Amino acid sequence: MRKLFKFTFWTIALWIFVRVFLFRVCSIPSNSMQGNLFEGERIIVNKLAYGARVPMTPLSIGSSYLGLIKIPYVRLPGFSDFKRNDLIVFNFSLSDEDPIDIREEIISRIIALPGDSLLIKNGIAEVNSQISEPANIFLPYTIVSTAGIDSNLNIVPNKEIQPTTYNYFTSTEKAADLLKTGSVRSVSVNILSKDESQQFIFPNNNNYKWNVDHFGPLWIPREGDSIALTSKNIILYKSTMERFEKAIIKVKGDSVFVNDRFASHYIFEQNYFFVMGDNRHNVIDSRTWGFIPESHIIGKVSVILYSPREGRSLSRVK
Repeated sequence: MRKLFKFTFWTIALWIFVRVFLFRVCSIPSNSMQGNLFEGERIIVNKLAYGARVPMTPLSIGSSYLGLIKIPYVRLPGFSDFKRNDLIVFNFSLSDEDPIDIREEIISRIIALPGDSLLIKNGIAEVNSQISEPANIFLPYTIVSTAGIDSNLNIVPNKEIQPTTYNYFTSTEKAADLLKTGSVRSVSVNILSKDESQQFIFPNNNNYKWNVDHFGPLWIPREGDSIALTSKNIILYKSTMERFEKAIIKVKGDSVFVNDRFASHYIFEQNYFFVMGDNRHNVIDSRTWGFIPESHIIGKVSVILYSPREGRSLSRVK
């Protein structure tokens, strides 16, 4: 009995160590990453890549926890840096009710790193004036056919227009391939006009009339970097400074006050990232939330462990 107890104890201890400091398995819960990751797939999240994040709430199991012990954010050394287009898993919530490491886990793609400048034009992301997009980004297309289209293509017809007109979310490459089928007359991408503002888009302010396809320019905060504070750009950074850096921000006329003192500049205390899903019109991401702090990042998606789609299991993530 004693040997069984020891075996069970060390097995559980090893499992906890591996899950906390090495890697863990997650499921893809939605089609937000469709094109590169598909709903129902199981992925391996590599915590060694960026360095494992030390548990902030050690007395926790799943979403249940005791707040008796709280550890500030610490990340162990890793073997790689954060890179643009890395797929990551991070904690996020619209509220601060739960500790960071207990919040919902979300899978997305790093589009812009700390210190980068981001601009989205016609649905395409430019970082530091260079296009920075992975393959298989899904955008909305309208397809006009000469007759019917093969049902295996999974195209949903838009009957409000006419029976031969279809709405289809797909990549640029696959959209071009549709023209080769012989039954398609035209394929056009449905991008919002620059003049169409969406109120749910960050920073949720009429001074910045952005939408999912036209966004920015926006500078991504980096630890130790200083920005000049104005009554206009404080709109972009106020929520981040208040929520994640616990600063008290007040704007009086053209003056900005941080912690009840006039401030012409502000130095950020940690790194932030801008993330987006690959299914660009069927996802909620940094275009809605704003910046993701480094302290919220769990690890890097490295391998598709299982997929219901043929040939994708045990393949590396791109």
